[in-house]
Amino acid sequence: MKELFNLRKLALAAAAASAMFAASVTAAQEYTIGVSWRHFQEERWKIDEAGILSILKSGGHTYVSADAQADPVKQVTDIESLIASGVDALIVLAQDSQAVLPALERAHEEGIPVVAYDAPIDDPNTLFVSFDNVAVGRLMAEAMLEEQPTGNWALIEGDSAHSIVQVFREGQMQALQPKIDAGEIKVVAQQNIVNWAPDAAQAAVDQILTANANAIDAVLAMNDGMSGGAAAALEAQGLDNVALSGQDGSTAALNRIAKGQQTVTIWKNATELGRAAASAAVSMAGGVAPGDVAGSTTAPTISGAEQPAILLEPFAITRGNLNLVVDAGWISKDALCKGVGGGGPTPCN
Repeated sequence: MKELFNLRKLALAAAAASAMFAASVTAAQEYTIGVSWRHFQEERWKIDEAGILSILKSGGHTYVSADAQADPVKQVTDIESLIASGVDALIVLAQDSQAVLPALERAHEEGIPVVAYDAPIDDPNTLFVSFDNVAVGRLMAEAMLEEQPTGNWALIEGDSAHSIVQVFREGQMQALQPKIDAGEIKVVAQQNIVNWAPDAAQAAVDQILTANANAIDAVLAMNDGMSGGAAAALEAQGLDNVALSGQDGSTAALNRIAKGQQTVTIWKNATELGRAAASAAVSMAGGVAPGDVAGSTTAPTISGAEQPAILLEPFAITRGNLNLVVDAGWISKDALCKGVGGGGPTPCN
């Protein structure tokens, strides 16, 4: 009941924040907001886009976007094209947080405010809108430790070009390092996956299992796409007792948790994140400074400088609290419980 109350508090706080952001916008003025996606083929970003569109359409604003298709050079060109088209503000999900800096400098020179979306960009002139990503990593590792507190662990990490990986790792190690130092956990593999690709994650876990004669007790995967690839590799070897993590609260991952094939996903309400970013972008287009946007605080950049930020709270979902995402309307009971046999979790009984 406490978890349900906390989730309802989070939902109410997110809704209040969105309303507060929207209230700060001058309704009479309409703006064009440009969004640069790093790779729009991931399921997650379509949810974020829906949140962005819900704010922009309700305010009569125009949405334009570009998909960098995981190419940092193309993303710089995309951002420059959006600037040239006359956008009033930019939302940038960076493929390479360093590579985009020259394009953002151009935006600043043109007086175009920038929201760094979900992935941190080392630019104190941008507003960083994301979740508390250190907490994401820590919650992920803590849930895994409850399931598997010892043994051989494999760390499947995101694309090394994405600075957010370092932030997730920082949170993970807050929980894991004491166990590693005590010799209770042995990290037998640590591998970055280009573009967070599920098939590449599956191949990596296949190789790790072979190299360790299947003696793997936990796979700490940084997102649900990669956990899907890891789950396929584990299933192929008949390993149904290996702890497995992810994040994003994807439908497939939640279904795996219901079936006992995944331990935890970190649920981040991507719709609310998109709404927060869009509302902030419209406010900034209207002349509000990044640090004065409603709901903003500060967070350190990768280099340690302070940056204006809006940070939403993540939530760990395990088999014991799947009812929370159903009650919140994030996933239907039918989608969650597809293929779940007898003895399933509470929502499926």
